Amino acid sequence: MKKNKFKIFSVVVILLFIGYLYFAVDSARKGNDGEKYNILADAIDRSAVQCYAIEGFYPPDIEYLEDNYGLVVDYDKYVISYSVFASNIMPEVEVFIK
Repeated sequence: MKKNKFKIFSVVVILLFIGYLYFAVDSARKGNDGEKYNILADAIDRSAVQCYAIEGFYPPDIEYLEDNYGLVVDYDKYVISYSVFASNIMPEVEVFIK
C-alpha cells in the first residue's frame, strides 16, 4: 500500500516537473522572439541613418539596405512596413511579427 502511494507521488512530481520545464522553455522562446524583433527594428533604423550619413539620402526601400548595408531580414517571421516621404526625411518603419 505504501509502495503504491510512493509510485503515484513520484509520477505526479515528475509530471509537474515536466510541465514546469515546458512552460519555462516556452517563456524563454517568447522572450527571445521579442528580443529579435527589437534588434531587427533597431538595425533597420541604424542602417537607414548610416545610409543618410554616408550618401546624403535615406534609402528608398528595405532592399537597398539589404543590398548595400548588410541588413538581413527573415521574411518568414517578419513583415516590414517602410514608408518614405522624401529622401531627406527619416522613413517610417514598422516591423510586425507574422
